[in-house]
Amino acid sequence: MTKCLIIGSGIVGLITAYELRKSGCNVTVVDNNKAGQASSNAAGILFPLSPWKNQKNMQELCIEGHKAYCSFFNNFTKKEKEEFNYERKRILLFGNNLDLARRWYKDKEILKSSYVNKKINSVENNIKELHKNYIEIPDINIISPINFLSFLKNILLKNKVNFIKDEIENIDAYLKRNENREYDYFIVSAGAWSNKILGKKNVNIKPIKGQLLHIKVKKKLINNILIYNDYYIFQRENKEIIVGSTIEDVGFDEGVTKSAKNYLEESLSELFLEKLEINNLKQTYGFRPYSEKDKPHVCIDSNNNKIIYNFGHYRYGILAAIPSAKMVKEFIIY
Repeated sequence: MTKCLIIGSGIVGLITAYELRKSGCNVTVVDNNKAGQASSNAAGILFPLSPWKNQKNMQELCIEGHKAYCSFFNNFTKKEKEEFNYERKRILLFGNNLDLARRWYKDKEILKSSYVNKKINSVENNIKELHKNYIEIPDINIISPINFLSFLKNILLKNKVNFIKDEIENIDAYLKRNENREYDYFIVSAGAWSNKILGKKNVNIKPIKGQLLHIKVKKKLINNILIYNDYYIFQRENKEIIVGSTIEDVGFDEGVTKSAKNYLEESLSELFLEKLEINNLKQTYGFRPYSEKDKPHVCIDSNNNKIIYNFGHYRYGILAAIPSAKMVKEFIIY
């Protein structure tokens, strides 16, 4: 039986473990939950929010990811889906990017969308009247990423995937340990920290910091996912509103900032008719892996064919996790 060790316990690593275990591999996951892990600090909208900004191969991967999750979630009961706060909503896209989005969606028959020549407050009556015309995209999957992590880990444990705690500072030294000689493959899925583990200058991965607002309010204010300019806003069933997100090239600068909070709060005052009555406000941050290639870095190491890269993506890492995991599986199984 092929033995695989996955370095990284975010959603990309766990989905990879799921796919490999399903194919009969013996899988161990190195669980090293760092502060600012992207999977624990994401919104959980499993759909590309501004795909026209990405290259064609990334666009295709996002579409494939959307279809893959629709199929994946069919494997679970309603009660199981409740464990990770699964919902399906519509996207209503409006604002400065409307014309770009309209052109991009025009020839994408695989994705349902429609251009609606009405004011946005015809469907969202708490939004200001001045916003006219929008694109509607139905059947978008939403999850709570932090709950989805726990759900996936429980599934993997039931399917005899091993989890270990370990600090890995250098992959070459780690491979030389006696206890690691038994593994046939090492899959590096450590996200923004992957470059540190590999210590190789030819792997250009750097952290991009994203910050979100989580706002608890007393009542239901919006029913859909709103994509307005470069913001997204939606409300969970527990009435928490999520606003995001920033994209900051600041290295591993930990913690939240007032400037990001102000930036995200501007969208609320631009959109809502009245000031929100807030019960609680929480701000979170996460480090995402950025590659200039604008796609998840999935390949075999050029110097060691036992090492496979699967780093994720700074905007759509969770969305692309299933097709990326299947690419890893092809390197190993076939």
